[in-house]
Amino acid sequence: MGDMQAWLIQNGILLCNQNPELPALEDIGCTWRDAMELIDKHLVFYSKAYKKRTAYLSPEAYYLIKAIRPQRPVAGPARELYSVILENPGADAAFLKSACAMESKDYRAGMDFLLQNLYVTAIASGRELNENWSELLYCTAGEWERLAPAIVPAEDPKGRLWELVGGVMTEKQFKSLIR
Repeated sequence: MGDMQAWLIQNGILLCNQNPELPALEDIGCTWRDAMELIDKHLVFYSKAYKKRTAYLSPEAYYLIKAIRPQRPVAGPARELYSVILENPGADAAFLKSACAMESKDYRAGMDFLLQNLYVTAIASGRELNENWSELLYCTAGEWERLAPAIVPAEDPKGRLWELVGGVMTEKQFKSLIR
């Protein structure tokens, strides 16, 4: 956990799965369990904030992105799903699918929208499925903010975010992150 937390404090973002664009858990010697430990302690914001890929954000990076990214309105399956998560913080995917009575395709589209746009996150790990994966329990970003470390707002959020992530991403990647 310490290595991942230190990485995030220094760089702001880390992907779950390896790819050629940005560093991922394995690249820095961390595992899914390290990520789950930080999620359980509310020290990381689980999202799909970067190109629809699972990305872990430091609390600082989360607040900076939230301050500069345009807020997209929630509609369709995402709206219904958000309402259920709001009323049931800590719910797992099985409960959410059942409560919303959605087709899997609609559930996935709604959840992806909410994760991409920082409306929801994982608040805790759920039942372990294997040594490299577990269920996640979801909550709204507002609930996560209530439990996460407080961050002093930056005077120049865009400049501070670039300072934070600029060591691991290009300007083009940065523009993709904040749009």
